[in-house]
Amino acid sequence: MPKETFRKLIQIGRVVYLNEGPYRGKLAVIVDIIDCNKALIDGPCSGVPRQAFKFSEMFLTKYLLKINRSQRSKILRGVWDEAQINEKFAASKWNQNLEKEVVRSNMTDFDRYKLGRARQSRNRLLNRVHNHIRKQHFKALRVAKMKKDKKSK
Repeated sequence: MPKETFRKLIQIGRVVYLNEGPYRGKLAVIVDIIDCNKALIDGPCSGVPRQAFKFSEMFLTKYLLKINRSQRSKILRGVWDEAQINEKFAASKWNQNLEKEVVRSNMTDFDRYKLGRARQSRNRLLNRVHNHIRKQHFKALRVAKMKKDKKSK
């Protein structure tokens, strides 16, 4: 069986993350597909009004709601809350990376310096432990080889 190339398809009920426009950073749902470039979206729980949006201005998420075509906002809100989309997205790795990006963009020069020094000290510790384990491994290999050579004689 061939492996699926695309896992996230543009389809009715797909939750999308808006990456442009006044609603940048908010979640919405594809309610209807207008043509090959645009879809009708609605974000009843995120404050995004029903409107046409270009596919190039949104990212598809892995969340999919079971709704009908052109579903009303009131019903859509109930399905959204039942599926706990806000909670799932807040706990996702994607959202954690977005929050990390905001924190890093607000860092001062001194904060970046402190972060660099902290990374250096962490890497020194990791390298020290790694090299110690590596030496023990090769030492054990040498001992095993010597024992094998003695047995073969």
